Amino acid sequence: MEKYIFILLAYLLGSIPFSYIIGKSFRDEDIRKHGSGNIGTTNAYRVFGKIIGTSVLILDTIKSGLLVFLIKYTGLFDGIDMLHPLFYGFASVLGHIFPVWFRFKGGKGVATSFGLLLAYSPILSLILLPVFFLIQFITKYVSLASCFTTLIVFIAGIFLFFFGKNPDFDLVFLIIFFLSMVLIFIKHRANFERIKNGTESKILISDKLDKLFHKKK
Repeated sequence: MEKYIFILLAYLLGSIPFSYIIGKSFRDEDIRKHGSGNIGTTNAYRVFGKIIGTSVLILDTIKSGLLVFLIKYTGLFDGIDMLHPLFYGFASVLGHIFPVWFRFKGGKGVATSFGLLLAYSPILSLILLPVFFLIQFITKYVSLASCFTTLIVFIAGIFLFFFGKNPDFDLVFLIIFFLSMVLIFIKHRANFERIKNGTESKILISDKLDKLFHKKK
């Protein structure tokens, strides 16, 4: 029974709207009324700047990876018949995307999916992180970088499942990250439409790097 209670707790943890809480606390502004209206990390950067945006990124990453980390690497849940750690991380991702507090209208699940991967497989997540930054740096579109990096995670999972020797990359890993990928692509449909129309806003990952890149060009 406890293992299913923790699924609910993971969902509630994931549904904590840190961008809304921090925005209201420090700027007295509702993030849902600015930018894209989304409560995710990208809009937090767009609306509130780098300090608050980075804070939201860190907190959104932690909230989905916390239970995964505690189950996988600590003895905190010894004696409790827990489910696969990824189920709890994915419950947090669902909480972020479909928070009960905001009528199930939440973020797009990118930072929380990364937190899930980071907690479960730090090496794979850190290997793939430069891929995200490279795509974002070249295109300036966080949406493209997010979606294609998620796709690469799933493809890497397929390869590791069939040809790798690490039992962590099992069928549950494939299913969870396939579902995460599908949700992320669905949540970015409007972004793809704006990219097609040339109206999607671009975000510089680093002003200094961007200036250096254009100088060399």
